Amino acid sequence: MIRFAAAAAAAAALAVAGPVFAQAPADDPLPPGPGKDAVVRVCTGCHDATQFAYARYTPEGWDDEIVKMQSAGAEMTAQEQLAISAYLARYLSKPAPPAPAPSPAPAPAAPSPGDAPAR
Repeated sequence: MIRFAAAAAAAAALAVAGPVFAQAPADDPLPPGPGKDAVVRVCTGCHDATQFAYARYTPEGWDDEIVKMQSAGAEMTAQEQLAISAYLARYLSKPAPPAPAPSPAPAPAAPSPGDAPAR
């Protein structure tokens, strides 16, 4: 009887605290943003989002992938293609490499001893 009461109390506690202890849904690897719906509709028909969400191509590389997927049978409208390209370039591209530091300006040349100022 004590075991039953303890189990009932534990069940009641879990029922009240259940949402707190519930396992969170798997994280979505695709960040929210314009074009995500097109990416989900077109790309995840054949691929799990984790297959491409961490690829980190350049924007040009993503465009190449889109063309490759179209030649493999991916169907999308021209608007969807633009939306997918913009989404992938904005949210899933490699960061641009840092711009090179500007070269310091050369120091002015010192006059040579034979150079006399003109009068």
